[in-house]
Amino acid sequence: MGNPYDDYVSLLLFLCDVLHYEISMRNRCYFAEKSKKTSNNMSEKNITFEDLPKAMSWIMDKLNELDSKIDGLNNQNQSVPVEQWMNLKELCDYMPSHPAEQTVYGWTSCHIIPFHKRGKRIMFLKSEIDEWLHAGKIKSEKDLEDEAAQFIKSKRNTRF
Repeated sequence: MGNPYDDYVSLLLFLCDVLHYEISMRNRCYFAEKSKKTSNNMSEKNITFEDLPKAMSWIMDKLNELDSKIDGLNNQNQSVPVEQWMNLKELCDYMPSHPAEQTVYGWTSCHIIPFHKRGKRIMFLKSEIDEWLHAGKIKSEKDLEDEAAQFIKSKRNTRF
C-alpha cells in the first residue's frame, strides 16, 4: 500500500501544470488577437495582468480545499488502526522459531497461544501474537537478582 499523499500530490502537480498551460495558452491567444486587431470572442475568457490576483486567489482556495481534504484523510487513517489477521500457515511463517503446524495446534488446545476460532477455522490476531511473544521474554540473571532484591526489601518493611 502506497503513501496516501502520493495521489493528492500527483493531482496537485497535474493541476498546477494544467493551470500553467492554460494561462500561457490564453495569454498567447490574447496577445495574438491583440496583434491581429481582430474582434474579441466573448465566450473565451483571457487572463490579463489585472486578472492574476483573482486567478491566484482561486488557486489558493483550491489548494486550501485540497489541504483540508488531505488533513481529513490523514486524521481518518490515524483513528482507524487496521488489525491484521493470520491463518495457521501465516502464523508459522511469521513466528521467529517457525514452529510446525501441529505444534501450534497443540498450543491452541492447551490455550497457551492467543487465538480466535469460528467454526473449524483458527485465526490469529497479529497484535495479540506480538504481545504474547513479548510477554514470554526470558529475564536475564541481573533482572532476576534485582527482582529478588526488591521482593526481599518489600517483605522486610512489612509486619505480619
